[in-house]
Amino acid sequence: PSDHDSFYRKKVPVLFFFALYVGFVALRLMSKDGMDDFPVLNTVDRRTQAAPLLFAVALLVCTNAAALRSRKHGTVQQFGVLAMEPWRRTLAHVLSVIPYAALTALVVAGEFTREALKPGAIGHGSFGELAVGPLSVLLAGITGVLLARLLPSSFVPILFVIALYLLVIIASSLVGFDRKWEGWLSPILFFDTSGGDPVPADLLGRPAGWHALYVTALCVLL
Repeated sequence: PSDHDSFYRKKVPVLFFFALYVGFVALRLMSKDGMDDFPVLNTVDRRTQAAPLLFAVALLVCTNAAALRSRKHGTVQQFGVLAMEPWRRTLAHVLSVIPYAALTALVVAGEFTREALKPGAIGHGSFGELAVGPLSVLLAGITGVLLARLLPSSFVPILFVIALYLLVIIASSLVGFDRKWEGWLSPILFFDTSGGDPVPADLLGRPAGWHALYVTALCVLL
């Protein structure tokens, strides 16, 4: 198959998981509960972080496969006759992730706006917390490209995701593990350090704005 056809086939899993993500958010918004008419915006913003996770994993795998396409098809040597330097091709792969992060941001904004417009909505959302979901998608895509350059193997992304998952499980089960440090280091807030109480993000030991800046710095450094 041509690289052109392969490029579009790599998009299919990403679009499929994005559709699943949008469907999940839509079902959550349409679900009826006694307290749904009184959403606490301090927790709605954090609730938008975990939903894009599966989409982010799919993007990581697919960007890695796209960056390895030339190696898989044996066309790496042909790039030597092109005027474009290798780093420019890597940058192009990284920039291809931005539209997916932007789409995630639209879904997050739509979900939060829907909740905020309810007459019984209380509290205030945090832009820093709302930015975590799109930034995590961006970070996953960049990581996929980075893994393709450092460890060019199609099995590496799956092993990376499994290792990261095990790391989170082990870290969360350690006795005396400081949940505040966990909240800072993890791009997504997996554990609610407030014990489920609807408190603002700044009272969780993880100021939302600084944490969003931290995730942005990870994207830039990678």
